[in-house]
Amino acid sequence: MLYPPAVPDEHGLLERSHGQKIYWEALGNPRGEPIVMLHGGPGAGCSGTQRRFFDLNKYRVILWDQRGCARSAEHALGRQERETMLEHLSFENMVQDMEALRAHLKINAWSLFGGSWGTTLALAYAQAHPSRVKRMLLRGVFTSTSSEINWLYSPKGAAQMFPVEWQVFLAHYRALRSACGLSGTPSGAVADKFDAARDADDLKWQDILGVFYQALRHGTPTVQERAALAWGLWEQSIMSLQGVPSLASMEHLRNFEMGLISCHLFLHDPVLNGTQLWDQMQRIAAIPCNIVQGQFDAVTPAQTAWKLSQVLQACQLQLVRQAGHASSDPELTRALVVVLDSWAF
Repeated sequence: MLYPPAVPDEHGLLERSHGQKIYWEALGNPRGEPIVMLHGGPGAGCSGTQRRFFDLNKYRVILWDQRGCARSAEHALGRQERETMLEHLSFENMVQDMEALRAHLKINAWSLFGGSWGTTLALAYAQAHPSRVKRMLLRGVFTSTSSEINWLYSPKGAAQMFPVEWQVFLAHYRALRSACGLSGTPSGAVADKFDAARDADDLKWQDILGVFYQALRHGTPTVQERAALAWGLWEQSIMSLQGVPSLASMEHLRNFEMGLISCHLFLHDPVLNGTQLWDQMQRIAAIPCNIVQGQFDAVTPAQTAWKLSQVLQACQLQLVRQAGHASSDPELTRALVVVLDSWAF
């Protein structure tokens, strides 16, 4: 299904402004077709498994950790360094990082393979630099609109499919809210209804992410650890048809970075939450695109993928019946590899 494990042929840190560094690695055929992997999260970082989707005789594969996470953040793990990172963390800067990496590697044009949040980044990069994109493979389409974020982090979406897991997440939210000294009524709630038994249906995604952002950015180490665990548990609970994996202690930093970066971008970035990506889709309508979408994806429901396939003229949509959101779901893995193997350049 997947290709054998592989190690990078080269890697490095790309220096960016304000002391930011971007980790990148390359492997495969140096004369092969260049393709760049855009990881999810935001903040998840790349993994060794992601190298295994590619025929390394055919492709020159580029993987990179987006700013602020994984190996792009290993040089700046202190609180002050993290504050500097957040000060200069924006969706626009991520797109610029990607273009700087292409230029650094002397690649004229490449293909994009984005998953989940990585599809948001892929679409934005293609819109900004259409001449640099040969084709796209998108998995678990997510365009970071307010309605999509609402689906993930409010009682009105995935919570209705996973009510037990959502109540666990809410319990952590309430505990973090108290630990951070936040009082009063969340936005949109009715004051006399705000108590542990009756507040759930009044919460908005901004309320929940606001508390997690406060906990992850300014909380004590104990509060930060609880917030990171809660974030990771909810994400993993709705990810895969294969069930919920246990969270290893080594995943704490990954969950922390995902929660912090996601909350920062979704709450504060002016490009996200709106319709800007959709308003510019005509710029990339002719770029060949394959969408591979789990039919039972509870993180990024298939409706968004279908809608995108109707807008992009050169798009093929494949709905994988026995799959959720995770690229590790076997049928989704298989479908992604088949597409990559089938591409002719």
